[in-house]
Amino acid sequence: MTSHYKLQHTVLAMALAAIYPLQASAANSAGVAQFIAGDVNIRRADGGTAPLTKGKDIESGQAIVTGSSGRAQVRFTDGGLVSLQPNTEFKVASYVDKADPKEDRFLVDLLRGSMRAITGLIGKRNRDNYKVTTTTATIGIRGSGFTAGYNPDGSLSVTTELDAIEVCNAGGCVGLTAGESVRVINNTNPPTRTNVRTSMPTPPVETERVVVEKVNEKGAALIVTDKSATSTGTGETGTFTDMTAVVHYHLPPVTSDPNGSFTGPIASLSVVLDAGKVTEVEASGFTFKPTINTAAGSFGSVATSDFIGWGNWATGTKNGATALAQLHYIVGQATPVLPTTVGVASYTLIGGSAPTTYTGTSGTLTSATFSVNFDPAQVLGPHLNVNIVTSFGTVGELVYFSSSSFAGSQVKGIFTGPNANRAGLIYTGSISPAGSYSGTAIFQAP
Repeated sequence: MTSHYKLQHTVLAMALAAIYPLQASAANSAGVAQFIAGDVNIRRADGGTAPLTKGKDIESGQAIVTGSSGRAQVRFTDGGLVSLQPNTEFKVASYVDKADPKEDRFLVDLLRGSMRAITGLIGKRNRDNYKVTTTTATIGIRGSGFTAGYNPDGSLSVTTELDAIEVCNAGGCVGLTAGESVRVINNTNPPTRTNVRTSMPTPPVETERVVVEKVNEKGAALIVTDKSATSTGTGETGTFTDMTAVVHYHLPPVTSDPNGSFTGPIASLSVVLDAGKVTEVEASGFTFKPTINTAAGSFGSVATSDFIGWGNWATGTKNGATALAQLHYIVGQATPVLPTTVGVASYTLIGGSAPTTYTGTSGTLTSATFSVNFDPAQVLGPHLNVNIVTSFGTVGELVYFSSSSFAGSQVKGIFTGPNANRAGLIYTGSISPAGSYSGTAIFQAP
């Protein structure tokens, strides 16, 4: 995918307000700990320390310290997000959110370790009042997303993920656009451009794939990768908010071919995960729960704001009363703002749940292609070209992107991760004699 993206600031503010709604908080609260894993502590202004737990307020003047296994994500009152990696010390030096460009401040210190940030509304109201200070340089924003981290030799690496930033020290300033990186060796030598991106340590990933030899209707060999056997990612467990879910299900009885019903994409009030599997989704007054969970997988991590999970429930319920059959889902942290560069980006299939008919007959996802043109000139948003091939037949159509969702009649989904580096979709189709079917597909940008 092209790395140079120019964001529209107004769209970003609207997206952040929609995905990360502002919440009432205590007068001194700068934000709230949205995700905690491993050894994470809060150090107060008086020097005292205490374990940091999910849901706890973070105040101006406090520091967050992660251990060798610690990760944390903080959502600030202006909608901004900061993810902290292991062995990191991050201090909220001065934070003011009064919806007043003259008084608002987001001044933080990265003393060691690494972080990823998505700018909130303070950076939109007055970007000069958004600063990340390190031991060798100061990062100022001209956009909305970046990563920064110290290297083993003590130098600092900074990479822009969304729009543009500026890295300055006593030696000078360097402006960066999306995908560009700099290295700062000390506080006097100017930052230098580099092709090496900031290293963001992630948990180990375990991948299991089953490759099966089959033959097609002409007797030719067909190599099939069983995506339903893929189970990767961090195995997230817990209750998470501010996610987006896309759900498709059938309504029994299965004596006829009922129409599938899309519910989504929906901004979830609550998603419960057990080792990466969705065990409950609550949104828009509905509660979905599985009774038989037949397949599940995930990529990414909630802590690094790039989690995406998928699965299939052979049976389930809605609101504890309505029986559901063959429910396929995608759930993840939707990309707040899409890239707006012109040009086609092609994604690679990396996972998904095998297609099933409304009666429970299982098919095979044999191949899939997905490309997108993030063209800001399009009224309905970027054009997407999707082609899904299964053992039941082919689903392929041109669909449109709007508000982190596919609006086509046969395909819906979400983009997740920085610069929309992953995409997940649910597809449906109909073929005789199998009837209607559905499945999920997960894609990765190169």
